[in-house]
Order: sequence, then C-alpha cells, then structure tokens
Amino acid sequence: MAFGVTLTKRWGRPAGVGATAFAGWQLAAGGLFLVPLMLLVEGPPPPVDTPAVLGYLWLGLPGGLLAYILWFRGITALPVTSVAVLTLLSPLVAALLGAVLLGELLGPLQLVGFALCLAAIVASQATPNLVRTVKRKETTS
Repeated sequence: MAFGVTLTKRWGRPAGVGATAFAGWQLAAGGLFLVPLMLLVEGPPPPVDTPAVLGYLWLGLPGGLLAYILWFRGITALPVTSVAVLTLLSPLVAALLGAVLLGELLGPLQLVGFALCLAAIVASQATPNLVRTVKRKETTS
C-alpha cells in the first residue's frame, strides 16, 4: 500500500485522465495481476449465482470504485506520510462496525492492537506540527 501511494504521489495522474478512469484502470490492473495467482492457489472459481452477482456489484461499485475515486482524490491533497498512516483506519473502522452493528467482541490482544493503531495515527499526525514548532523557536532564538 505504501509503495502504491508513494508511486502515485511521485508520478501523479496522467494528464487528461479523470479520477474515475484512473481508479478504474488501477482496479483492473490489480485484478489482472491477481487472476493468475488466484487460479494457481485456489483453482477455477465456482459458478456464480444471482445473489453473488449482486454482492459483487455492491462490493465493486460503491465499495471499490467509489472508494478508490475518493481515495486518490484525497492522496493528491495530503502528504504521503499522512496517507500511509491513514490505511490503519480501515481495520479500525471494520472492527468498530463489527462491534456496533454485529455485537462482535474484541479480546484483550485485539484491544491492545486497536490502541496501538490509534496511537500510531495520532503520533504520525502530531509529530510534523511539533517539529515545525521547534524549528520556528530555533530560528527566532
């Protein structure tokens, strides 16, 4: 993830390519990369019924394409260090939704991991401001 974010920040989006097309091409490239690995490890997929097609559409359109469009629009505006750390929010949100909506419980080890992720996010966002403040004080002294 960090490698992909870094390359996207470095190379940017090609001129004339909108966020939707950019996200679509990245999703297509990622899928094509994974197909041979999936076939090698899992074998051919089982037949797909109507509920599965509807599920794939739900996951693919709002859960994939819309999320990617928003993600790439966001990473163009944020520094790469902030974006890389924000990836920690995904499992945190999933755990919170599981606890709130499904009544799932987090064990002690999971709670420690949850706290560490939150601490990493807060620390990564607080550190640049602290460094800027210290540098300003050094230059004014």
